[in-house]
Amino acid sequence: MRSVVALLSLITVVSWGTWIPLAQAAPGVPQRTRILYVTLGNVMFAGAALVVAGGHLAWGWRSFWLPVAGGVVWTAGNYSAFRASEVIGLARAAGSWTPLNIIVAFVWGAALFGELDGLSGARFAVLGGALVLVVAGVLVIVRAQDARPSGGLLPGAGLAAGRQRPRVTMSVTTAPTGPAATAVPTGSAAPAVPVAPAVPSGPAAAPLPVSRGAGQQRRGLLWAAAAGVLWGSYFVPAQSAGVTAQVSNFPLAVGMLAGGLALAQTGGEPVRLRAAGATANLAAGFLFGIGNLALLGLVARIGTGVGFTIAQLSLLVNASIGIWLFKVPPPGSRAARLATAGILIAGTGGALIGALR
Repeated sequence: MRSVVALLSLITVVSWGTWIPLAQAAPGVPQRTRILYVTLGNVMFAGAALVVAGGHLAWGWRSFWLPVAGGVVWTAGNYSAFRASEVIGLARAAGSWTPLNIIVAFVWGAALFGELDGLSGARFAVLGGALVLVVAGVLVIVRAQDARPSGGLLPGAGLAAGRQRPRVTMSVTTAPTGPAATAVPTGSAAPAVPVAPAVPSGPAAAPLPVSRGAGQQRRGLLWAAAAGVLWGSYFVPAQSAGVTAQVSNFPLAVGMLAGGLALAQTGGEPVRLRAAGATANLAAGFLFGIGNLALLGLVARIGTGVGFTIAQLSLLVNASIGIWLFKVPPPGSRAARLATAGILIAGTGGALIGALR
């Protein structure tokens, strides 16, 4: 049992920690188009996994349509995260939605599935302490975004002052795990490479009025809260379906694709991609699908709250790739040291949770 849980945890963390960098390897892809191709790759993998496992779909409202609804919820969470990052920046947005989606997952697990029933006081204390370590580590990693040099790339740029906006538009792709989100400029030559900040060509714009700036902050935080609640809830319908992970994963993927199609249709952005961009994003969808299927199996064995918390450790892989492969933040910099400290803190909490279960 423990070896299976460890294997599923490893697959979830590695898959979800690598699909975003793979998707970002194709620059210049609009956000909604990226979501569409990722969800298409995910549904292709889910269908293949269902056929290989010899599963059969049941078309009832509980076994099929409940997971479909969960997939739509996931896409809505992705869109909310994109809007939050656009308004208040990725660092603040991810720092808001990550603790919330962990808490929401634990609440659903306790309220709907009785996952904390019968837990002794000592084990509850260890679980609480480990959860605090995971959240603290994630927040330290997110805080490292703000510690980058002023000339470096800041994920999730907020709206520029006044009516003046930089010419560089930001593309943010996020995993269901929230904090694993990464942003690159839509027109950059390579993913996550520091660039010079955009400078408005005209005179400096007047600063935003205090009331308007506060309104933007509130709106961004509301979008981040929506992402936290939605991402912390999307897998609950699939878990409630009462079928195996292979069976519930396919309608869940169909719901994600339906949401992706709806976003692409309403965005007015180009949908067709060149071969390299399409291949990278479809492959990213396959990777995401692998992690999603592993998470469903993990949740079925150790519970919603604990399984979802372990999945958040994918940020450790994502941050490590950013530091050592893309050199953002540069190795040895203050931001890199902060991110590494966060990786160690969150990793310790995740190991405690794994050992407890």
